[in-house]
Amino acid sequence: MGIVAREARIGSMRRLDVGLGITAVGIAALALSGCGEAPRAAPGPLLPDAEPRRGVSQRATPNVPEVPRTPAAIRAERPEAVPRPPLPESFAALRDEALALVVALRARHPAAPEPIDLEATMHDRFGNLAAATRLWEEWLAAHPDSAEAHLRLGKYARERGEETLAVEHLEEAFAARPDLPGVQVLLGESLTNLGRPGEAVAVLGREFPATARNPNRLTLLGHARLQEGDHAGAKGDFERAVAIDPASAHALYGLSTACSRLGETEAAAQHQAEFAKRKAQSLARDRANATARLDDMPALLQTMGGWYQNAGRIDFAGGDKAAAERDWLRALDFAPAQTAALSGLVDLYRRQGREEEAQRLVERAHNARPASERRP
Repeated sequence: MGIVAREARIGSMRRLDVGLGITAVGIAALALSGCGEAPRAAPGPLLPDAEPRRGVSQRATPNVPEVPRTPAAIRAERPEAVPRPPLPESFAALRDEALALVVALRARHPAAPEPIDLEATMHDRFGNLAAATRLWEEWLAAHPDSAEAHLRLGKYARERGEETLAVEHLEEAFAARPDLPGVQVLLGESLTNLGRPGEAVAVLGREFPATARNPNRLTLLGHARLQEGDHAGAKGDFERAVAIDPASAHALYGLSTACSRLGETEAAAQHQAEFAKRKAQSLARDRANATARLDDMPALLQTMGGWYQNAGRIDFAGGDKAAAERDWLRALDFAPAQTAALSGLVDLYRRQGREEEAQRLVERAHNARPASERRP
């Protein structure tokens, strides 16, 4: 797997974008709406009034004024007051809850690609890359101009080692939306891997606001220029990458190689020594942050917190504030220090004039942090 794809895949296991732009709880007896109460049945057809008995006078029913609901009754109906289930204790139960969450999310937002992306991410994390691929293939069939679908299908093809197919999808995505996050770097790397450095340079050489100072883009651009034989140009790209990220082992290796091919032996030796030091540090980090086993429950609990946070963001953007509140509350069940979910809830409560609830959340999050991280 290439530089960026490997780092992105590792990062996705501890990200908690994403955005990486996270509702319903669907386990056991809970409904897919996930609000912690069974869905209300739709009212049946109204039955006609029974025919009055003969000789019995009919009195008009007086209009009874509606009794105002008390603030306590209103608070009792809010998502915060609805009991939520305990956290799942097994991999299967956690997977079921995650997939139920996204099924309900897709039902609420059928025209949005974000729930598809979230579900595909879940399948990928649970080791079912085929299911993730099918989701985006179905979306692409219904939305043939979807740059997001081509990007994800290109990414999954790369993970399966199908670089040629990956390039086909990534070129479609790049042509439609060249600034789509991730597409430029992935396409450039795939083209380089296929021995097409000229095309890679054309892709990676374009500077967009989001990638102008991306050291991965610059490092890949340098490697593509090395393939072309442009050693001086490659050296410049690697130097820019190192200036942005001095710890980048990949950029230091490229810089050492470029200097060596330019005959700058002393500089090449210096960069090689720095590369060796940074590589050892990088390997230690990789081992510490290695992709968790599929059933690593502590890691999965944190991941679930991130998924619920994303679901809340999608619901909030779609105008469903009650669902967003449920999502973010559940995110904090899984990851009590999940700052994005906490911020979303506090902002929501303050917009609704629920200042006391907002303050309680802030205190709860403060107490959930390790003592060393708490402010006095």
